[in-house]
Amino acid sequence: MQGLITTLIVALLAMVSAGETSAGEIAAAAQLARAIESAAQPLHAADVVVTGISDGDTAKVELDGRSVRLRLARIDAPEHQQPWGNRSEQSLRELVWKKLVHIEWREVDRHGRPIVSMTIDGRDVSTEQVRRGLAWVYRAYSLDPELIQLEERAREAKIGLWADPKPVPPWEWRKLKRASDTIQ
Repeated sequence: MQGLITTLIVALLAMVSAGETSAGEIAAAAQLARAIESAAQPLHAADVVVTGISDGDTAKVELDGRSVRLRLARIDAPEHQQPWGNRSEQSLRELVWKKLVHIEWREVDRHGRPIVSMTIDGRDVSTEQVRRGLAWVYRAYSLDPELIQLEERAREAKIGLWADPKPVPPWEWRKLKRASDTIQ
């Protein structure tokens, strides 16, 4: 698997240096390489009880005798200071707090949180947050066509955060906040 990843990266670099690719193709190839690298990691799974909710895409569980913060895969929910941030957190709390859930993960984020797929009673929690209009599909990490279609439906129906005429995705909001904090 490591050889396949290396081959993909070398091919991508060769295409870029030859000037034969568009920015979109480069981004898609980079995302594919990340997906392959992620798939090469061992799968971890557990049934756990959710003990806390931090926001619309972050929960705490007891895992192997210790409290662990988890990041939901494929989505990005509004930050607390953003419109709909508190409602997104409340939605996640309604779905999973103090309930038994199944989690699976292959990797951790830069904060050390496992990036998990979480299900409860057969329902994918990330999918439910998007369906409710309380999270964006995090396209830097997911191009799941079904999830993107659910987001489009929520947007068209003006459900949740899509009722706002110009909702700001959390990744853009964080970038603007960092720039603002730097200036001050």
